[in-house]
Amino acid sequence: MKTSKNETNQVEPVVTGISSSGIRAERLVQTTKEVAIKDDVYLDLADLERLLKVSRRTLFNWRAKNILPLTEIGGKLYIRKSRLDAIIDGDPKMQKGGHHE
Repeated sequence: MKTSKNETNQVEPVVTGISSSGIRAERLVQTTKEVAIKDDVYLDLADLERLLKVSRRTLFNWRAKNILPLTEIGGKLYIRKSRLDAIIDGDPKMQKGGHHE
């Protein structure tokens, strides 16, 4: 079966898109592996929003007040779950039903 030049021009962007999607997926898997360093789970902002039931703005406010020490890895912000647990255990305001001043 012979393909025309027009068919080739239409197929090339699709193949390129699939190829670049594969590369992005590979980078995502690599980044995810790097984030789970030393058997400690790293939480990103989406995880924190869902877990703490707060807005992203609240997370950035806590970061600005040095309540939430986030670390930038690969352009994204993370916190180790063990570190978050220690912060919550030590600060009644971050506990559910905690007293707010």
